[in-house]
Amino acid sequence: MSGEGVHNPYDDTALLVLIAIIDAVVDAILEDTTAIREVTDSEAILTEVAGQILTDGTEQTVYTEENPAGIFDPRTFKIDMTNQTAAETIVIKVYYRIAVGGNMILQSSTTFAGAQDPDLINVDLEPNRYGIRITIQNTALGTHRAYDWEVFYEEAP
Repeated sequence: MSGEGVHNPYDDTALLVLIAIIDAVVDAILEDTTAIREVTDSEAILTEVAGQILTDGTEQTVYTEENPAGIFDPRTFKIDMTNQTAAETIVIKVYYRIAVGGNMILQSSTTFAGAQDPDLINVDLEPNRYGIRITIQNTALGTHRAYDWEVFYEEAP
């Protein structure tokens, strides 16, 4: 019986093949996730700025972006008219600058007289390159009122 018994030679060939396959799969996953990350890192981020303004009878700037770093994409201006009564009339104006060093040019003027229903007003905004300004003016003085507002815009990361 000599020379007979358990014989278990070690062969790592199959193991090395499997490791090579796993490495190739991991490299492919890393390449895909890197490509996905590049896309998501370059997507614009929706951002919000908000505040409150108390009318004073003059045309007051509510929001402005004077010199955007590139194409600027404001989406919506929202204003809460809850405090407005039958005695007040306000005018919301939207201006855009469309040339380097140019003036802000009036694009729209909307009048809101008396109490509003619904109380939350949306003004759609447009992309631009050189600047935007939104103003408010109380033109029929009942009482000067406080108006909450917010602007949503996209910006590059």
